[in-house]
Amino acid sequence: MLLRLRSATAAAAALLLATVAGCSSAGNTTSPPAEVAAPAGLVDSGSLTYGTAATFPPFEFKGDGGKPTGFDIEMAQALAGYMGLKPEPMDVDFDGLIPALQGKRVDIINSAMYMTPQRQQQVDFIPYLVIGESMLVPKGNPKGITRIPDDLSGKTVAVTRGAIGETYMNEFNADLTKRGLPPMTIMALPSNQDALLAVRSGRADTFDTSTPGAAYTLAQTKGEFAIAGTFKVGTKIGIAVRKGDTNTANAIKAALDKFVASGKYQELLAKYDLPPEVNYFAGTAPQPSPTTGAGN
Repeated sequence: MLLRLRSATAAAAALLLATVAGCSSAGNTTSPPAEVAAPAGLVDSGSLTYGTAATFPPFEFKGDGGKPTGFDIEMAQALAGYMGLKPEPMDVDFDGLIPALQGKRVDIINSAMYMTPQRQQQVDFIPYLVIGESMLVPKGNPKGITRIPDDLSGKTVAVTRGAIGETYMNEFNADLTKRGLPPMTIMALPSNQDALLAVRSGRADTFDTSTPGAAYTLAQTKGEFAIAGTFKVGTKIGIAVRKGDTNTANAIKAALDKFVASGKYQELLAKYDLPPEVNYFAGTAPQPSPTTGAGN
């Protein structure tokens, strides 16, 4: 009887110690409970793996140690947190983002992607910003570029390969040719920084970037560049999911709604000096979740 009592006492003590240790460990490592149900079929269970082309400041670019940083990167951290997931960025050339999504190498694309009709045929979008395009030129605008697209005729224009600027310049060339004007030479380069360097070195006369990107470049280069013209204002950009993947789209939209309602979206706009007009949600309630359509 005494042996049984001692064994029972020892077992109870061991169970108590294990319970205490478990509680202590959980208190140190357990993440806050998810506020939004994570989508099924993630590339890596427990993580939100997203494709991003980290060459487009202030949205995504390489920070200290070469790690991606920027508006989109911080937003992804928040959205993943609402779903109880770890954010896992995958840096991909911009023109490889949609193939990576379609090939299920990433769960979403989070890379300031413009919602063009062509892309809307390939992916579904959850919009979160409204922006325009700007042509940046060297200080003093030596080539006198003011009218878009007329003053681009015969010039060399740098763009990011696969980005919307390349599409716009091709459309402008068709218009110039139709009117009997010489087309521009389009220099398609891997990144926004490459396009900027092409103008800086004199290989290109101007380069196309987003209106927030232009503002960021002007602030960073301290008078080295100027805005020659702005166009296509009102373009929406969004997070992309696979076509028809309503499960992931609804989860991202629910997390985005919480992000906006918390005020952190507006704080992030201010942190990266994005103008008020880019706020997709300004004066409106969060939009319904997309299904298989082209987005809002």
